[in-house]
Amino acid sequence: MPVWPKACNSGRTPRHVTFSLFAPIVAIVNIFPQWTATMRTLQILSASLLLSTFAAAQCAFSSVSVSSYGQPCSVFTGNPTTIGALLDVTNCSLGIEVHAFPGCCNTYLVGRVLVLGLQPNTQPLPQFNCTLLTSPDVVLFQTTGSAFPLSMPNAPFPATTLFAQGAAIYFTTIGFSTDWAFSSGAQITLQ
Repeated sequence: MPVWPKACNSGRTPRHVTFSLFAPIVAIVNIFPQWTATMRTLQILSASLLLSTFAAAQCAFSSVSVSSYGQPCSVFTGNPTTIGALLDVTNCSLGIEVHAFPGCCNTYLVGRVLVLGLQPNTQPLPQFNCTLLTSPDVVLFQTTGSAFPLSMPNAPFPATTLFAQGAAIYFTTIGFSTDWAFSSGAQITLQ
């Protein structure tokens, strides 16, 4: 059975406590009134530390630039797959989008692939009759949506360059074939 301090059994009415981040600290002050000055100081220091943490949590990057290199390749003439990037500094995320022909006439867009690397590449892909234009350090796949959101660091970080290439995967019910359409490469520079 726990032993409570005398202050708890004193019959005094506890001070009104509202819900807040510091409610546990205020509750302790209510139980041990002699700690009031110390706990108030702790509250002020904790609040200032918390606010300074939020103020320091800024996105490491403030701008993004994209430049293309290489050639796209697609089974659909006139509708190349393209890639773009948008930096959201408020949420500190980078959205890389793989824009693709939506499909038509028994041909359906079934997925998108994003290849990210730290250096450009020129690896022939004979099975797709295309060239992989970035080192495949990270490969992402999704079946819906064109955007691949990536969280960015909040801490200070040096300017960074990524290389990316997108691909769209199509299924055709005539002949039951799966076809790929690759974008050109994209050099994405974050500053």
